[in-house]
Amino acid sequence: MGKIRAKMPPCQRAKQFAPFDAVVGLRQALKEKEKIRVDRKELSNDTIEEINQILKNLKIGETITIIWYEVIEQNYTKTTGEITNIDVNSKSITIENCLIFFEDIYKIF
Repeated sequence: MGKIRAKMPPCQRAKQFAPFDAVVGLRQALKEKEKIRVDRKELSNDTIEEINQILKNLKIGETITIIWYEVIEQNYTKTTGEITNIDVNSKSITIENCLIFFEDIYKIF
């Protein structure tokens, strides 16, 4: 007579029915493909001047909202938070942990 096996606990039994991802990374690749890419909008000189004027008056600690073009995602992103750094040399602003270059800014609230 063979050995009697212990009953498999339910949490282990559920694992055998978990989906199997035969092609590693396929799900992530499909998600990336579904993202909508947007071209960067060309700003008018008046809009650029308006943004520059607002940037000159900003101070660290202020809370603002910026709509900006995220180059990697190729899409516009809205970020709201407290300004933690303004770097005129690198032409960038940091909102909490988000670094945004002046040239990527579309609108400031």
